[in-house]
Amino acid sequence: MTSLGRIEARSIRDQVYAKLEQAVVDGTFRPNSVLSDRHLSETLGVSRTPIRDALHMLESSGLVQRRGRIGWIVTGISLRDVEELFELRCLLEPAGIAKIVHWSDEALHKLAATFDEFTPDLTSSQIPPYLARDDAFHKALCTASENGRLVHFYGVMARQIHRIRESVSYRYQGRVNQSLIEHRAICAALLKRDEQAATQALVAHLRTAKDKFIELYAQLLEEHPDAAA
Repeated sequence: MTSLGRIEARSIRDQVYAKLEQAVVDGTFRPNSVLSDRHLSETLGVSRTPIRDALHMLESSGLVQRRGRIGWIVTGISLRDVEELFELRCLLEPAGIAKIVHWSDEALHKLAATFDEFTPDLTSSQIPPYLARDDAFHKALCTASENGRLVHFYGVMARQIHRIRESVSYRYQGRVNQSLIEHRAICAALLKRDEQAATQALVAHLRTAKDKFIELYAQLLEEHPDAAA
């Protein structure tokens, strides 16, 4: 969970945004909870102006919503949201593969080696670094597209994916080992510069992940129905 400590002087708005974003993503602020700019101002030790600016930025990322006199509400996540997010990933992430298969040998081997240090029997202590590599790998696929708007939209979407993953993280370990096998299949196809096989492996991975996340999130919603939108 995120510790909401006082803010030091730098770019205050950006620091506030980073703290609030992380608190939403990691579940410190639960879905549908109310955020008070007055309370956040007192907690973080800054004026309400950067708080409000940061909340507007979070709204543009889809993480909070303005609800009239109530204030700011942390956006809930429904099963339909999970499905739509993964469908979007299937559309966006393959975009860079056509470029990657024409990279230099050095660059291609570096990307394909992303998961080399892991074996399909990950311990709980290995999961955080594995997931960090997972995030970096998928971001690299989108960045390779050289399409700035696509990369920006992927970043917005990735924050929502992180929220979902954080909310079911304690149920997720059984999925990680299979995920590693799937990532290695993508990397193997990239090393062969086989665009079609890499795309097929990527989409298959994302669809399997979608099904698993829907299953896990459905279990969560049974226990915590207030998490949905």
